Amino acid sequence: RRATARTRAPRALAEDGTARASVDAWLELYARDAPAGVFATFDARGTCTGVDYATNVATALRAARARDGEGARTARVMAFRNAAMATRETLRAEARRWREALGEGETGGANGTRDAEDGAASGTAEAEVSVTGIEGADASASVVSPFAEAAKEENADAVDESPKLPLTMENVDEALDEVRPYLVADGGNVELVKIEGKIIVVRLNGACGTCASSSATMKGGIEKLLKQKFGDAVEEVVNVSGELEEMTIETIEGHLEKLRKSITSYGGEASVESLERGVCVLKFRGPQALAFSIAQAIKTKFPLVRECKIRQVK
Repeated sequence: RRATARTRAPRALAEDGTARASVDAWLELYARDAPAGVFATFDARGTCTGVDYATNVATALRAARARDGEGARTARVMAFRNAAMATRETLRAEARRWREALGEGETGGANGTRDAEDGAASGTAEAEVSVTGIEGADASASVVSPFAEAAKEENADAVDESPKLPLTMENVDEALDEVRPYLVADGGNVELVKIEGKIIVVRLNGACGTCASSSATMKGGIEKLLKQKFGDAVEEVVNVSGELEEMTIETIEGHLEKLRKSITSYGGEASVESLERGVCVLKFRGPQALAFSIAQAIKTKFPLVRECKIRQVK
């Protein structure tokens, strides 16, 4: 009897940095199409052992596993599939943000601050992990995305003395017109939803709303552009996929209640201690890795939460 061969499709994984899966699962997903991106590796206990960035995430994950063994058992990945967004500066900045976030919520390992640009720390060949460009990008293209321009390396000591615009709905919407043609060309768009203090809320529509690189578009493109236009008046730009959730202690507690069963099953307890000026403080008992996941879930559900702090209790 002749067996019928079946090709198993790679497991679908969220490429926005929220999903933690085995390194094997990521390598299977990227067997044919490996993007540039930022990634974090974890050991069997869920402790972060490294944060890095690479033009080819699959190659970098293989190198991390060969180097760290069980220290790179699982990983999180944020893919940057838009060539204009995957510049060295954008990837490096996103990796630094990851290190800050993981440092607050999870215990970093001995190599928890590894950087791809530091060859001695990474222990891998520079060709494997350093970011110099995206393979397959058309270098002769005449249209230059403002995302690529915004991500060019600047002099850290230079002072931007250009006049800043007043932070109004009309001015922000007009500023967004600079990036809309490039988003529309990719089948998407951006809508201004609200300005709350120093936080600008937008909604990525169409293909941009579901694109794996939407986080990169937000941080490396839209947010950077608006900060250049409005200076210190803008602290953060956040994206909402649906209706903007009301941010109160009661609504956050309500969301925690929906997560309660899962939180308890992992040996944790969490409640809202305070909420002031977009900073939510959680009273928490349990594993640090779980605290980080809860904080991320709250920031995803309530984009106007600028920061979610964890206060460990015994």
